[in-house]
Amino acid sequence: MSSTGLHTTILLIDGHDRDRTYYADRLKFLIADCIVLEAKTGQKGLDLYKTRPLDCIVTELDLPDMSGFEVLLTVIHRASYPEIAVVILTHMTNPYLVEMAKTNGAQAVLAKRSTAGDLLAPAILNAIAVVGPTRKDRP
Repeated sequence: MSSTGLHTTILLIDGHDRDRTYYADRLKFLIADCIVLEAKTGQKGLDLYKTRPLDCIVTELDLPDMSGFEVLLTVIHRASYPEIAVVILTHMTNPYLVEMAKTNGAQAVLAKRSTAGDLLAPAILNAIAVVGPTRKDRP
């Protein structure tokens, strides 16, 4: 639940329309009072991040305009004390990339091929719980 106590706001950044729509729909169904903002590119996602209060960012690593790592490193300034929960949901399954994402502040890294929407929701809620009420309301 967000720091306002009203709803959970999730930003889903994924250039794959079909995946983004599927996960957004599942999250809206599975998480009570959930708002899912969608961005097709990393830049659009970062623009939303800068202007909207968010509880969690879910991003693909393979984005049309940049790497999901660029998104991660932009929103996580210190991996040891993240201000926002970040979950990586990607079709890329290289173990090195998974470890690198976790080292740089992602609370979870999930492979799309083995992650149904029903598994993504608890991962997001856990990530939000781990980060705690440190979310910054923007602007």
